[in-house]
Amino acid sequence: MNYGPVNRVALKANSKDMMRRAIPAAWLVALVYQLVTDWVSTVINLVSPWMEEFSELYADYYVAIYGEDVNAIYQTSAAILAWFRSTAGYLFIFVTIILALYTTVMSYGYTSYALGVVRGEQPGYGELFSRFYMAGKIILATVLEICFIFLWTLLLVVPGIIAAYRYRLVSYYLLDDPDISVLEAFRRSKATMRGRKWELFTLDLSFLLWVMGASLLVEIVGTVLIDSSDAVYTVATTAVTTLCYLFLLPYQELTYAQWYLAVRPAEQASENEQQPPRW
Repeated sequence: MNYGPVNRVALKANSKDMMRRAIPAAWLVALVYQLVTDWVSTVINLVSPWMEEFSELYADYYVAIYGEDVNAIYQTSAAILAWFRSTAGYLFIFVTIILALYTTVMSYGYTSYALGVVRGEQPGYGELFSRFYMAGKIILATVLEICFIFLWTLLLVVPGIIAAYRYRLVSYYLLDDPDISVLEAFRRSKATMRGRKWELFTLDLSFLLWVMGASLLVEIVGTVLIDSSDAVYTVATTAVTTLCYLFLLPYQELTYAQWYLAVRPAEQASENEQQPPRW
């Protein structure tokens, strides 16, 4: 195991350099990824018959909560529960689950793309769709991760956060070795993250201002368009988010991919693979 701290500044500088040299351009791949995930979800929700009904019910519930009207809260809550038991509600739940599973598998595809770029392979757009053959394993790993983190959170918030970092590398191990079991990927992630959680936490913090800036910009646009229709509000805020993450998404993912390659056990690295710089 490589226990020396990874040079965070050098990792991020490398990421920017990789983004400039990537073919196709990293921002274009990020754009395609967001179009086939965030925008697919947005369009489906906008054209779905339940969008207006659910939005009205949620708005009524929000007004009741804000006004601290107990009777209104009870009535709107009952209306929402009744709606979820209707045909529209069942369709909403079904489509939401399908979109969540699809987006999860696509996220593995983007992580696979980032790993390829870091390794100098220059993968194309097709890498985004390259992991559907292991969709079952990806979904199982995601469900188990959510369950494990939730169970630890039942104790206290801090154990839940620690568990989230303990399993952060599960996706990388499954991508690197699709033949291993899901539980083996969890075991490897847990072993690798031992003594590394704080290091990854500080790496996350180094992106905090970027994320806050993007969120603030989206919030400003949302505030300006607060009186607009739901469609205009949703499209505008999604568009701003997309623009912000054309740079931020590859910047983060390439940095995390480098970090993973730097901290995994040496016996799992190929002989010709360059290791990211250390302090």
